Amino acid sequence: MKRKQLCEESWVLVGQRRGRIWLARRIWLARGEPAEVAFDAAKVLAREERRGDVVGFFHTHPTFVAKPSKRDIATMRAWVSSFGKPLLCLIAGTDGLRGFRFDDDESHVQPVANVELFPRGAVVAIDDQSRSE
Repeated sequence: MKRKQLCEESWVLVGQRRGRIWLARRIWLARGEPAEVAFDAAKVLAREERRGDVVGFFHTHPTFVAKPSKRDIATMRAWVSSFGKPLLCLIAGTDGLRGFRFDDDESHVQPVANVELFPRGAVVAIDDQSRSE
């Protein structure tokens, strides 16, 4: 019998950042392959241009830890550069849910101290105080 492969899923995070606190909700579920997922980038850009409320992205690593891959880092840096603002990257992996902040297209990835996923896709993330702007 062929074993079903676990595939990555992703969502866009919309909401706002208030100092060290990120308040968001997940929208637009996309399902991909075991180690990659794609979504409608034009739709995300249009949302940001229209509402200015895209605060990041949430995706799964169903077969490995919640740490940004090289592809994740390159993708997040491109989005940060495009939007001209810091963005949040949340990853649900085999070791749980973890968050990372990307400030620009060159700086190091900054871990987010606390991330909580609530029913209906609501997310609250709190930056480590020593790293907040």
